[in-house]
Amino acid sequence: MRNRVELDPVEWVEEYNGNYYPPPQGKRRYQRRKKEFVGWGSRELIEFLESIGKDTSDQISKDDVAAIITGYINEHRLTDPNKKKKVNSDERLKSLFGRKSLRLNRVSNLLSKHYAENEESPDDVSSRSSGGEDIPAKRQQSISERKPLKKKVLKTFTSPFAAIIPDNLKLVYLKRSLVEDLLKDFENFEQKVIGSFVRVKSDPNDYLQKNPYQLLQVTGMRKVSEGADMSSVRLRVAVRDIRISMLSDDNFTKEECEELSQKIKDGVYKKLKMVDLEEKVQALHEDITKHWLVREISLLQNLIERANEKGWRKEYPSIKSFTS
Repeated sequence: MRNRVELDPVEWVEEYNGNYYPPPQGKRRYQRRKKEFVGWGSRELIEFLESIGKDTSDQISKDDVAAIITGYINEHRLTDPNKKKKVNSDERLKSLFGRKSLRLNRVSNLLSKHYAENEESPDDVSSRSSGGEDIPAKRQQSISERKPLKKKVLKTFTSPFAAIIPDNLKLVYLKRSLVEDLLKDFENFEQKVIGSFVRVKSDPNDYLQKNPYQLLQVTGMRKVSEGADMSSVRLRVAVRDIRISMLSDDNFTKEECEELSQKIKDGVYKKLKMVDLEEKVQALHEDITKHWLVREISLLQNLIERANEKGWRKEYPSIKSFTS
């Protein structure tokens, strides 16, 4: 079985190919890459906040975001040990600010351009671009004298969310029989089950439901009686509690996975963080693998018995079995 998590697709920026020469004369022009905004903030800001568990449905003020980032920096000990005001960016901060390092007191200023309300209009950008200073004559060079600039590559960010696809979900999908096996070790049961995905029958009265079964993430667990058997435990999925006996013991379908993915995109369910998925994969990998092997061995044994029975009947056609 593969044990690899695939990421949500991201938009990649192509490399600059070939040699580039600065304008030979006249006014220097600058062209900034236009930021993509998702609601009130830039995509980089929204994805950073969601990756650390913050709700971005309502706008968060710049001061509050600056405080959140400062807390994040302190929590992950990103300040330079020799220069306390210098911050060494991790992957999340690099994706947000596009810098390997930054000054702690500059966080608030750097956030301004990540707010849609501060986005410059095309007229403002054009006006600023055409109002640059002339290049001094002594710095002007002929085409033959100028050296090409070094090749530059724009770094892309890695999405903090995992793709909702069958290859990812099957790594954390629990069949009913496996949940029953996990229940035997009740001390670790809650830790392993919460965050996994199960398959349950759809509500027949829900006309929006496309498939007879649906994939849902387990978000909680509670005991309704003493003991550690199936009847004493309820699993929390979506907005309801269900019995273990209500879980499916079959594989989920591609259509059920696609339906779950669409509901997450529509905001019905929370996005699945890559970090959480990887942790859950590590916690369940051994149990899922053992369960799969036991089933495969049992299936193989049944096939062998059926093959032997066919051979036995062929050799002794006059003897009838009890089921004949």
